[in-house]
Amino acid sequence: MRGSMGPVIKAIGAINILIALIMLIPAMWDAFVVAGALFPARFTDGSAAFEGAAFVLPVWLTPISSAFLHGGLLHVGLNMMMLAMIGPNIERILGRVGTIVLYGAGMIFAAAAEVVAQPHSMMPVVGASGAISAIIAAHALLFPRERPKPIGPIPGGWAHAIKLMIGWIILNLMLGFVGPGIGVQIAIWSHIGGFAAGLMLTWPLLRWKYRKA
Repeated sequence: MRGSMGPVIKAIGAINILIALIMLIPAMWDAFVVAGALFPARFTDGSAAFEGAAFVLPVWLTPISSAFLHGGLLHVGLNMMMLAMIGPNIERILGRVGTIVLYGAGMIFAAAAEVVAQPHSMMPVVGASGAISAIIAAHALLFPRERPKPIGPIPGGWAHAIKLMIGWIILNLMLGFVGPGIGVQIAIWSHIGGFAAGLMLTWPLLRWKYRKA
């Protein structure tokens, strides 16, 4: 079941597509990546580790800014297509505020997972895949096609979401996104961090929305 696209999903999609189009301008891709990509080593080793790099944003903003940068039209196209497919249902159930919180938490959890897993990496990490992963996890919990079966001690809903996470990561790996000019790694840990945000926050956000019902 897919509802009409709400204002939050529309805004997220429009911003991502607009930035992706701007980054097609020669030299803009490199400038945007240096300005706003997530570099894990900036959190652990400081900006001084990047000799000569002209960072524009403070490091604490890059988990958010990097989620609006992509490695090309195919990259942003896949992410926004997935968001358009399942995002409207999430916004309809969790509401505007809940959707913003979930998407934002997906960004933060994705960045944190990447920094913890690769604390000294100097490769730029970009893309909305971590935030989209939080949306996918929420959708798996809220809209299972059938009653999911548990896997050992893992509850059925979580098991279903984990299966989707694996498929989502494999799809990204198969496409092998690489931006023009600077190589951008497929951030597997970002996907996992985003899914973790969705698994942990979906039910609390749902209870919060209907707290007065």
